[in-house]
Amino acid sequence: MTTTPLLTEPPALTKAERTRERIYGCALELFMSRGYEKTTMRMIADRAGVNVGLSYRYFPSKEHLVFEFYRSFTRGFIERSAAVMETSPKLETRFIGVIETMFEAADPFHAFAGSLFATAASPNSPLNPFSADFTELREQAIGVFAAMIDGCTPRVPQDVAEELPFLLWTFSLGLLYCWMHDHTEQQEKTKALLSQSIRLVVGLIRLSSSPGTRGFRRQLLSISRLARSSLPLSAPGQPESPGQPESPGQPESTEQPS
Repeated sequence: MTTTPLLTEPPALTKAERTRERIYGCALELFMSRGYEKTTMRMIADRAGVNVGLSYRYFPSKEHLVFEFYRSFTRGFIERSAAVMETSPKLETRFIGVIETMFEAADPFHAFAGSLFATAASPNSPLNPFSADFTELREQAIGVFAAMIDGCTPRVPQDVAEELPFLLWTFSLGLLYCWMHDHTEQQEKTKALLSQSIRLVVGLIRLSSSPGTRGFRRQLLSISRLARSSLPLSAPGQPESPGQPESPGQPESTEQPS
Protein backbone atom coordinates (compact mmCIF):
# COMPACT_ATOMS: atom_id res chain seq x y z
CA MET A 1 0.00 0.00 0.00
CA THR A 2 1.35 3.39 -0.95
CA THR A 3 1.10 6.31 1.39
CA THR A 4 0.64 9.90 0.34
CA PRO A 5 3.41 12.08 1.75
CA LEU A 6 2.21 14.73 4.12
CA LEU A 7 2.41 18.27 2.78
CA THR A 8 4.44 20.43 5.10
CA GLU A 9 3.50 24.07 5.42
CA PRO A 10 6.29 26.64 5.18
CA PRO A 11 7.41 27.90 8.58
CA ALA A 12 5.49 30.88 9.86
CA LEU A 13 7.21 34.23 9.54
CA THR A 14 8.79 35.65 12.64
CA LYS A 15 7.70 39.01 13.99
CA ALA A 16 10.86 40.59 12.54
CA GLU A 17 10.22 39.05 9.12
CA ARG A 18 6.62 40.28 9.13
CA THR A 19 7.80 43.78 10.02
CA ARG A 20 10.38 43.71 7.24
CA GLU A 21 7.79 42.60 4.69
CA ARG A 22 5.37 45.28 5.86
CA ILE A 23 7.99 48.02 5.45
CA TYR A 24 8.89 46.73 1.99
CA GLY A 25 5.24 46.48 0.91
CA CYS A 26 4.49 49.99 2.11
CA ALA A 27 7.55 51.30 0.27
CA LEU A 28 6.30 49.80 -3.01
CA GLU A 29 2.86 51.35 -2.45
CA LEU A 30 4.42 54.78 -1.96
CA PHE A 31 6.81 54.40 -4.88
CA MET A 32 3.84 53.63 -7.13
CA SER A 33 1.59 56.40 -5.80
CA ARG A 34 4.13 59.20 -5.19
CA GLY A 35 7.18 58.18 -7.22
CA TYR A 36 10.59 57.07 -6.00
CA GLU A 37 12.16 60.52 -5.63
CA LYS A 38 9.26 62.01 -3.63
CA THR A 39 9.07 59.11 -1.20
CA THR A 40 11.08 59.39 2.01
CA MET A 41 12.05 56.79 4.57
CA ARG A 42 9.92 58.64 7.15
CA MET A 43 6.87 58.33 4.89
CA ILE A 44 7.54 54.63 4.53
CA ALA A 45 7.91 54.17 8.29
CA ASP A 46 4.70 56.08 8.95
CA ARG A 47 2.79 54.00 6.40
CA ALA A 48 4.14 50.79 7.96
CA GLY A 49 3.39 51.95 11.50
CA VAL A 50 6.96 51.62 12.74
CA ASN A 51 9.54 53.92 14.20
CA VAL A 52 11.72 55.45 11.47
CA GLY A 53 14.82 54.25 13.33
CA LEU A 54 13.57 50.67 13.12
CA SER A 55 12.90 51.01 9.38
CA TYR A 56 16.54 52.03 8.91
CA ARG A 57 17.59 48.87 10.73
CA TYR A 58 15.86 46.73 8.14
CA PHE A 59 16.57 48.94 5.13
CA PRO A 60 19.38 51.47 5.73
CA SER A 61 18.31 53.51 2.68
CA LYS A 62 15.80 53.67 -0.15
CA GLU A 63 18.43 51.98 -2.30
CA HIS A 64 18.19 48.90 -0.08
CA LEU A 65 14.44 48.84 -0.69
CA VAL A 66 14.96 49.07 -4.45
CA PHE A 67 17.50 46.26 -4.28
CA GLU A 68 14.87 44.17 -2.52
CA PHE A 69 12.50 45.01 -5.39
CA TYR A 70 15.10 44.01 -8.00
CA ARG A 71 15.84 40.78 -6.14
CA SER A 72 12.16 39.87 -5.98
CA PHE A 73 11.63 40.88 -9.62
CA THR A 74 14.61 38.81 -10.81
CA ARG A 75 13.46 35.76 -8.85
CA GLY A 76 9.98 35.95 -10.38
CA PHE A 77 11.39 36.58 -13.85
CA ILE A 78 13.61 33.49 -13.64
CA GLU A 79 10.76 31.26 -12.45
CA ARG A 80 8.34 32.43 -15.15
CA SER A 81 10.96 32.24 -17.90
CA ALA A 82 11.74 28.60 -17.12
CA ALA A 83 8.14 27.65 -17.95
CA VAL A 84 8.18 29.71 -21.16
CA MET A 85 11.28 27.95 -22.48
CA GLU A 86 9.61 24.55 -22.14
CA THR A 87 7.02 25.47 -24.75
CA SER A 88 9.27 25.45 -27.84
CA PRO A 89 12.88 24.85 -28.96
CA LYS A 90 12.64 27.72 -31.47
CA LEU A 91 14.87 30.61 -30.43
CA GLU A 92 12.50 33.28 -31.75
CA THR A 93 9.57 31.83 -29.77
CA ARG A 94 11.65 31.50 -26.62
CA PHE A 95 13.13 34.97 -26.95
CA ILE A 96 9.79 36.69 -27.46
CA GLY A 97 8.30 34.67 -24.59
CA VAL A 98 11.12 35.58 -22.20
CA ILE A 99 10.95 39.31 -22.98
CA GLU A 100 7.15 39.35 -22.76
CA THR A 101 7.51 37.61 -19.40
CA MET A 102 9.84 40.41 -18.31
CA PHE A 103 7.29 43.02 -19.38
CA GLU A 104 4.47 41.17 -17.58
CA ALA A 105 6.51 40.94 -14.37
CA ALA A 106 7.28 44.67 -14.54
CA ASP A 107 3.77 45.78 -15.58
CA PRO A 108 2.41 46.51 -12.07
CA PHE A 109 5.32 48.92 -11.57
CA HIS A 110 5.17 50.76 -14.90
CA ALA A 111 4.13 54.02 -13.24
CA PHE A 112 7.36 54.43 -11.26
CA ALA A 113 9.78 52.36 -13.37
CA GLY A 114 11.02 55.45 -15.17
CA SER A 115 12.04 57.20 -11.95
CA LEU A 116 13.90 54.10 -10.82
CA PHE A 117 15.75 53.96 -14.12
CA ALA A 118 16.73 57.63 -13.80
CA THR A 119 18.29 56.85 -10.42
CA ALA A 120 19.97 53.68 -11.66
CA ALA A 121 21.36 55.33 -14.80
CA SER A 122 24.13 57.12 -12.88
CA PRO A 123 27.45 55.26 -13.29
CA ASN A 124 28.10 55.80 -9.56
CA SER A 125 24.76 54.39 -8.42
CA PRO A 126 24.82 50.94 -6.78
CA LEU A 127 21.46 50.44 -8.53
CA ASN A 128 23.14 50.61 -11.93
CA PRO A 129 22.82 47.13 -13.52
CA PHE A 130 26.49 47.33 -14.57
CA SER A 131 27.76 48.15 -11.06
CA ALA A 132 29.71 45.88 -8.71
CA ASP A 133 26.78 45.83 -6.26
CA PHE A 134 24.59 44.42 -9.00
CA THR A 135 26.92 41.54 -9.89
CA GLU A 136 24.84 38.70 -8.41
CA LEU A 137 21.52 39.87 -9.85
CA ARG A 138 23.17 40.60 -13.20
CA GLU A 139 24.64 37.10 -13.41
CA GLN A 140 21.30 35.54 -12.50
CA ALA A 141 19.53 37.47 -15.25
CA ILE A 142 22.22 36.62 -17.81
CA GLY A 143 21.72 32.98 -16.80
CA VAL A 144 18.14 33.17 -18.12
CA PHE A 145 19.44 33.97 -21.60
CA ALA A 146 22.06 31.22 -21.34
CA ALA A 147 19.25 28.75 -20.64
CA MET A 148 17.23 30.24 -23.49
CA ILE A 149 19.83 29.45 -26.15
CA ASP A 150 20.68 26.01 -24.73
CA GLY A 151 19.41 23.39 -27.18
CA CYS A 152 17.53 25.95 -29.26
CA THR A 153 16.99 26.06 -33.01
CA PRO A 154 18.74 27.44 -34.92
CA ARG A 155 21.77 26.05 -33.13
CA VAL A 156 24.10 28.69 -31.73
CA PRO A 157 27.83 28.15 -32.50
CA GLN A 158 29.85 27.38 -29.35
CA ASP A 159 32.01 30.51 -29.44
CA VAL A 160 28.93 32.67 -29.96
CA ALA A 161 27.09 30.86 -27.14
CA GLU A 162 29.79 31.97 -24.70
CA GLU A 163 29.07 35.66 -25.29
CA LEU A 164 25.50 35.70 -26.56
CA PRO A 165 23.74 35.57 -23.13
CA PHE A 166 25.49 38.78 -22.06
CA LEU A 167 24.66 40.48 -25.37
CA LEU A 168 21.01 39.40 -25.19
CA TRP A 169 20.73 40.58 -21.58
CA THR A 170 22.11 43.98 -22.60
CA PHE A 171 19.66 44.05 -25.51
CA SER A 172 16.81 43.24 -23.08
CA LEU A 173 17.72 46.32 -21.00
CA GLY A 174 17.26 48.47 -24.08
CA LEU A 175 13.85 46.92 -24.72
CA LEU A 176 12.90 47.46 -21.08
CA TYR A 177 13.92 51.11 -21.36
CA CYS A 178 11.64 51.50 -24.39
CA TRP A 179 8.85 49.76 -22.48
CA MET A 180 9.22 52.14 -19.52
CA HIS A 181 8.65 55.17 -21.72
CA ASP A 182 5.99 53.63 -23.93
CA HIS A 183 2.57 55.05 -23.04
CA THR A 184 0.67 53.52 -25.93
CA GLU A 185 -2.15 51.17 -24.98
CA GLN A 186 -0.61 48.05 -23.41
CA GLN A 187 2.76 49.26 -24.71
CA GLU A 188 1.91 48.04 -28.24
CA LYS A 189 4.73 50.10 -29.79
CA THR A 190 7.35 48.27 -27.72
CA LYS A 191 5.79 44.91 -28.54
CA ALA A 192 6.04 45.70 -32.26
CA LEU A 193 9.68 46.67 -31.77
CA LEU A 194 10.22 43.43 -29.88
CA SER A 195 8.90 41.13 -32.61
CA GLN A 196 10.73 42.93 -35.43
CA SER A 197 14.08 43.24 -33.65
CA ILE A 198 14.09 39.63 -32.47
CA ARG A 199 13.59 38.41 -36.03
CA LEU A 200 16.68 40.43 -36.94
CA VAL A 201 18.67 38.98 -34.02
CA VAL A 202 17.70 35.40 -34.91
CA GLY A 203 18.60 36.09 -38.54
CA LEU A 204 22.05 37.32 -37.51
CA ILE A 205 22.55 34.20 -35.39
CA ARG A 206 21.71 32.02 -38.40
CA LEU A 207 24.12 34.06 -40.49
CA SER A 208 26.87 33.66 -37.89
CA SER A 209 27.15 29.97 -38.79
CA SER A 210 28.20 30.85 -42.33
CA PRO A 211 31.95 30.42 -43.07
CA GLY A 212 31.99 33.82 -44.75
CA THR A 213 31.12 35.63 -41.51
CA ARG A 214 33.94 34.28 -39.33
CA GLY A 215 35.91 37.53 -39.41
CA PHE A 216 32.87 39.60 -38.44
CA ARG A 217 31.98 37.07 -35.76
CA ARG A 218 35.45 37.18 -34.21
CA GLN A 219 35.34 40.98 -34.12
CA LEU A 220 31.90 41.06 -32.52
CA LEU A 221 32.87 38.48 -29.89
CA SER A 222 36.07 40.38 -29.13
CA ILE A 223 34.06 43.55 -28.50
CA SER A 224 31.65 41.63 -26.25
CA ARG A 225 34.49 40.11 -24.21
CA LEU A 226 36.11 43.52 -23.81
CA ALA A 227 32.83 45.07 -22.63
CA ARG A 228 32.08 42.21 -20.24
CA SER A 229 35.59 42.17 -18.78
CA SER A 230 35.34 45.89 -17.99
CA LEU A 231 32.36 45.38 -15.67
CA PRO A 232 33.24 45.80 -11.99
CA LEU A 233 32.71 42.66 -9.94
CA SER A 234 31.83 42.39 -6.27
CA ALA A 235 34.85 41.18 -4.36
CA PRO A 236 34.72 38.71 -1.42
CA GLY A 237 34.86 40.50 1.89
CA GLN A 238 33.80 43.89 0.55
CA PRO A 239 31.46 46.02 2.69
CA GLU A 240 27.84 45.00 2.57
CA SER A 241 26.07 46.29 -0.51
CA PRO A 242 22.51 47.54 -0.80
CA GLY A 243 21.68 44.04 -1.93
CA GLN A 244 22.73 42.56 1.42
CA PRO A 245 21.40 44.65 4.29
CA GLU A 246 22.38 43.85 7.84
CA SER A 247 20.02 41.97 10.10
CA PRO A 248 18.02 44.31 12.28
CA GLY A 249 19.57 44.77 15.68
CA GLN A 250 17.03 47.14 17.19
CA PRO A 251 14.43 45.64 19.50
CA GLU A 252 10.93 45.21 18.12
CA SER A 253 9.69 47.36 20.99
CA THR A 254 10.53 50.43 18.90
CA GLU A 255 7.50 49.75 16.69
CA GLN A 256 4.67 52.19 16.87
CA PRO A 257 1.21 50.79 17.39
CA SER A 258 -0.64 50.12 14.13
